[in-house]
Amino acid sequence: MGKNTSQIKLSEEEAVKVILLSIILVLFTSCKNPERKKTNFPNKLKNTYWIIDSGGLIAPDGNTTYELSKRVDSALILNFHAVNFVDEEKFESFDSWECGNDCFTEIYGRYYFVQANQIEMEVDSIHKSGTCEAPAKIFKPAKVMTFDMVEKGMQLQFIRV
Repeated sequence: MGKNTSQIKLSEEEAVKVILLSIILVLFTSCKNPERKKTNFPNKLKNTYWIIDSGGLIAPDGNTTYELSKRVDSALILNFHAVNFVDEEKFESFDSWECGNDCFTEIYGRYYFVQANQIEMEVDSIHKSGTCEAPAKIFKPAKVMTFDMVEKGMQLQFIRV
């Protein structure tokens, strides 16, 4: 029996087309923004609202430790910093003041669990309104913060890593 040698013969023009198509395909796939891999860690923060007892606004240049208490709708609080984990990946950190202090800051971004008790928060923008109104700060790429999350009864502690 003879050897079965099948060969594909391309003209020079067809070979150039194949090479160009390969180059375009490589460029297209390598320029795509990397997608964040989904993790299997339980999201304990999804759809929760927290008052920041100490540490101020959760911001890239903020404190190293934050103490959070779950917001109770019936509680009347006039002056506070808060963080709202809007859904499974978006958060907003903001402050609220009674009359007389009319400078408000809102921080928007995304969060992801990187370990069971560690989150990465990416700040996309910071907005200031009221007496301290300023153009929004947009971060591209986002400012990244990583926190260990410690549960203390009904409270949380975020410790910057």
